[in-house]
Amino acid sequence: MSIGFTLLGDVTIRSRGADVAPGSPRQRCVLALLLIDVNRPVSAQTLLTRVWGDNVPARAMASLYSYLSRLRALRSDPGDAERWDIVRTPAGYVLRTDSTAVDLFRFRSLVEQARGANDPREAEASYGRALALWQGEPFAGLRSPWLDAYRLTLAEEHQRARLDHYELLLNRGRHVDLVQPLTALAAEQPLDEQVAHLHMLALYRTGQPAAAVTAYGQLRQRLVERLGVDPGPQLQELHQRILSFDDALAAPPAAAPERRTPRQLPACPSGFVGRGDALRLLDVGEGRVDGAAPDVRVIAGMAGVGKSWLALQWAHQHLERFPDGQLYVNLRGYDPVELALAPQTALRGFLESLGVPAQEIPYDENACAGLYRSLVADRRLLIILDNARDTAHVTPLLPGGHACTVLVTSRHRLAGLTVENGAGALPLDMLSREEARQLLAHRLGPRAVDAEPEAVESLLDHCAGLPLALGIAAARAAGQSDRPLAALAAELSEALSRLDALESGEPTIGLRAVLETSYRALDSGNAHALALLGLIPGPDISLLAAASLIALPLADARVVLRRLESASLVSRHRQDRYRMHDLIHLYAAECGAQDLSEEARNAALDRLFGFYVHTSHTAAALLHPHRATVSLPSLPPGCVPDSPTDSAAAQAWMRAERACLISAQAAALTQCRHAVVWQLAYALDPFLQRQGASRENVASWRSALAAADRIAVPEIRGLAHQRAGQALAYAGDHSAAVTELTRALELFEQLEDVDGRMRTHRSLAIAWEQQGCHAEALTHLERALSLIDDDTLTRGHVLNAMGWCQAHLGDFARAQEHCTQALALVDRHDDHHGAAIVRDSLGYIAHRTGRHEAALTHYRAALGLFRGAGDSRQEVAVLRDMGDVHKALHEYEQARLAWTKALDLSRAQQRATIASLQQRLGSLTGRLD
Repeated sequence: MSIGFTLLGDVTIRSRGADVAPGSPRQRCVLALLLIDVNRPVSAQTLLTRVWGDNVPARAMASLYSYLSRLRALRSDPGDAERWDIVRTPAGYVLRTDSTAVDLFRFRSLVEQARGANDPREAEASYGRALALWQGEPFAGLRSPWLDAYRLTLAEEHQRARLDHYELLLNRGRHVDLVQPLTALAAEQPLDEQVAHLHMLALYRTGQPAAAVTAYGQLRQRLVERLGVDPGPQLQELHQRILSFDDALAAPPAAAPERRTPRQLPACPSGFVGRGDALRLLDVGEGRVDGAAPDVRVIAGMAGVGKSWLALQWAHQHLERFPDGQLYVNLRGYDPVELALAPQTALRGFLESLGVPAQEIPYDENACAGLYRSLVADRRLLIILDNARDTAHVTPLLPGGHACTVLVTSRHRLAGLTVENGAGALPLDMLSREEARQLLAHRLGPRAVDAEPEAVESLLDHCAGLPLALGIAAARAAGQSDRPLAALAAELSEALSRLDALESGEPTIGLRAVLETSYRALDSGNAHALALLGLIPGPDISLLAAASLIALPLADARVVLRRLESASLVSRHRQDRYRMHDLIHLYAAECGAQDLSEEARNAALDRLFGFYVHTSHTAAALLHPHRATVSLPSLPPGCVPDSPTDSAAAQAWMRAERACLISAQAAALTQCRHAVVWQLAYALDPFLQRQGASRENVASWRSALAAADRIAVPEIRGLAHQRAGQALAYAGDHSAAVTELTRALELFEQLEDVDGRMRTHRSLAIAWEQQGCHAEALTHLERALSLIDDDTLTRGHVLNAMGWCQAHLGDFARAQEHCTQALALVDRHDDHHGAAIVRDSLGYIAHRTGRHEAALTHYRAALGLFRGAGDSRQEVAVLRDMGDVHKALHEYEQARLAWTKALDLSRAQQRATIASLQQRLGSLTGRLD
């Protein structure tokens, strides 16, 4: 996070990793009061009373204005003005920022997550992250009557969270870890019976029953002496059970963490030549044990020199030295298209590979790094950190012990690693002349090299030992076998006369000459196509999308791409999907900027965005045929969208283009193509929702909201707020969901849009239902139903949702009635996905009312329909519930099959249901034949 506010300790502002001093105590007090009510107005009079109490001095208002002005001036970083601000409204002053930037609200959110978690591991992780935010006394050093009272309230919140956390840990068999902190807490809170209860239980479970009995006696004596009362009945009962050595008090067994052996290395380089000296230098430090630090080596050199090639070659030659596995990550430190990979993201990937469940990975980078170092401390691992940007990019990923070996590749020498970590440095230079000759001979064949020795020498001169340059030249020569090498050598010579070497650190350093000669060697049509391909925003492009971008018929586009592929300028990595090396992509974009007019570039982007928008809407209509369509602009000339013909083809297209659509939306937002942004969000919505991709869907609609605000069309703004709110609801962000949906409702009411109000009430129902608040959800569904006049399909959807909520509230008779009515409506309108949802509801009702066979009938029907619609998110839920029914019928093998399939789908989606499904499967132990 780039900005953060601390209240649970000294009141501070952290911007980009550095603390910003908020000023005098009273100025910090004003900041704290605004943060306590972040994003809500606080009147000036309230601020005065809360800062100065009942004795507000005459010039207090002037001082308040000064404090507010100085606080705003603390936004020294240019980006801070976008991340937080203090604004004046008619209702008072508002500090606007993301509430998750305030540690108090992060603490409360995490505690709420922990208390609502079904998986104890998830709850433990959330409690741990929440309590780690508590850095001392809240508002340290600040004093006012109001803050003093609020500080006591926060202390009670903290105490409740600590005790809930300790109770959870006791239930998970962590009593050994708790004796010391509970002993200290019991000394701090000598009359607290809940603390005493946990303390006695921890003592008993660690084999200290006498100490537990003594603790009880001491507490009873203090209560009698100070308050004149005995301990409460629960504590007395625990005391008696300890005296009788009740077996039920025994600790549950602690779960052993899974230990995995990661094997993440990419394939061994093909056609590796030379580098004997470099390989020997890497061997010098092998097995170095200094008792303190890991063996770290940095391979540094310019772009295209073969750093990654060398690291992987050495790694594959020494696999036997690393019996505990290999970790690999491309940090993308110099990626010209995508952002560099954050160290915390890399850490999360490593931790998952080492067997840490996703829900147990800390969110804090320091906590992630600490857990990572703990897991690899005694393991003989090889860790390759490829394409690092700088020392800071690497430091969090270094292990702490000496057993691991780390190879880092970077364009910089990373002197910081040498100074601070004793890293060995290997500056990688160009291939020697003989090594370069071997590379050409490997690519072209010995006969071709021997046949034209002078041309080969010229090629070696002009490629200057750069492996990437040699590879491109060899590919061109191999693709033009009827042309002498001398002709290619002459072209390279001419291009190098225009060499414009870049300074170290630029993404095109040392490559411009080679790329320019390849570009200029293309005929005009292929060169034009390469320049246009430099405009693609995503990681790759399909043949059909490229045809629209280039404005060529499909067959001609295929020929062009094959020619570019033969020149090593693009590569076909999957059937009819092409990508470019990142540096070539950047060079192609530069060619477009130089050789294409702005009109031509904009026209090409119009065609590409038109392809994505129209095809995605066609696919979305097949996936969700009963959803309202939106009007789209006419297709630009030369754009021919794809045309999936059924839902299976639509699903396949969406899966293949998912990353490209998301990248296209981001690019459109940057280029102020606001209509494209919200149109792509609307098209992606049903697919991302059914795939369980909640975070991506939320991000997509946040972009759409920004675009809708710029378009300033109330209908579009209302739609964006409504869909963003629903996406947030499915993502579990209840507060933000309700905020967006409330705004949508306001807009639709201003527009007198009955359908928009109805849809928003349905979304509000989803938001409350996702929180388990079925009564609140039912209220919104009743309002939605009141806005529907006839027996439309929408009425069927609302009736089913009402039945679902009523079933969860125990009103099964009305639930059955409403869902039965809903099924008739969705069947009448041929809504297969809607029928699946209703069948799922009827299955739930039947199961909860003891009609297990009827439940299975409904669930099987729902499962088939969900699979046909590609709704894997709902498929997981149905399989989970089917397993519950099978278990109730003592059909344990069928339960195991259902839950195993659900677990496999959850893992593919990285769903939060993984833990609960694993628990269900564990409950079958001993019940299977």
